[in-house]
Amino acid sequence: MNCLVTGGSRGIGKSTILKFASEGYNVVINYNNSQKDALELEQYIKNNYHVDVICIKCDVSQEDEVKAMFKVIKDKFNTLDVLVNNAGIAQDEPLEDKNSKSFLEVLKVNLLGTFLVSKYALEVMSKGIIINIASNNAYGGIIESCDYDASKAGVIALSHDFAKFLAPNIRVNVVAPGWINTDMNKDLFAEFKKAEEEKIFLKRFGNAEDIASTVFFLANNNYINDAVIKVDGGYGK
Repeated sequence: MNCLVTGGSRGIGKSTILKFASEGYNVVINYNNSQKDALELEQYIKNNYHVDVICIKCDVSQEDEVKAMFKVIKDKFNTLDVLVNNAGIAQDEPLEDKNSKSFLEVLKVNLLGTFLVSKYALEVMSKGIIINIASNNAYGGIIESCDYDASKAGVIALSHDFAKFLAPNIRVNVVAPGWINTDMNKDLFAEFKKAEEEKIFLKRFGNAEDIASTVFFLANNNYINDAVIKVDGGYGK
């Protein structure tokens, strides 16, 4: 069994790669900027698990790079069983500082990237599952992250369309994390983080492993399709 995780070198992506490798899957670590992290993760897997692993540099928002990535995957593994679209960026800033360039940059990586990778994955997937990482911000966040929130709402809509189109051979599901302890959230102001924790029923941020375990569950349940699973500890805004 073969699994590709985009944005797989750090955070949720890294935990997902490790989960699948520990369960005997061959894994493809996609990265764009974090080469050092990706290569260290590749070596760790080679040292600790009896699976095949490769790293592929690819900006998921660039169609030619996505096509080239799947050529490498086809040459190495021939087929793909699990695709996890995890690559994403956020550029939180005051509304007055946002512009069309920065807004589109977020959409290109988070939404267009999910579309491109899913589309070209079909060249190596005849059955299996696509799992897209969205966010509970898709249901409403804050104005500083409106571009990110819109992109993740788009991921959910896109996933629904792909689930309908690709059934019955390929399932498509969404995991929508809440606040997770990752690099993306490490610089939050302490007062803001405390206020957000108070809104969470479990009174704490989650960990990347909480998302990875949910992704693995979805990959191995053959009767869940077109679902959005919120993993947010219970969050009341």
